[in-house]
Amino acid sequence: MASQLPTFPRIVFTILEPISLISGALGAFIDTNWFITSQTSTSISTSSPIQAYDTNALVVAQQLGNTYFLLCLLGVAVLWTTSELRVVRNYLLAAWVADISHVWLTCRALGWARSVDVAAWNAMTWGNVGFTTFLFLTRTAWFLGMFGPGHPAAAAEVEGKVAETKKKA
Repeated sequence: MASQLPTFPRIVFTILEPISLISGALGAFIDTNWFITSQTSTSISTSSPIQAYDTNALVVAQQLGNTYFLLCLLGVAVLWTTSELRVVRNYLLAAWVADISHVWLTCRALGWARSVDVAAWNAMTWGNVGFTTFLFLTRTAWFLGMFGPGHPAAAAEVEGKVAETKKKA
């Protein structure tokens, strides 16, 4: 199905998003203390020692990394194997809803002042808020049919015509 998506959303959903998810997973797996510390946009001094977190925080952070890895696998599996537009649409709809909650939860934790202080964002905040908002807007544009003939409405119309033709035959 990935080949049926228009070029821009295909690159975003099948290449950039999986790379982003793998990056999040690796950050949590390789240096869990850094991953935990980097969740807020507050800069930490490179001269200060990284805080060692308790086992609960480490497990939660590593499980979050595992969830990123799972989402990467699911996205690749769905977008590279199915030929059904309904499956792709439902996957992208679920991801669209998750984009909203991901940005909302991050901004809620950061608070209003840090959420709008874009100049102070670190790489993690750019990923959690900036890149996720980009994914949300790209999914929204695809749902609205802004990428041309590969959008859901046109594809559903083509599927309907194919089904009609099969019934007549």
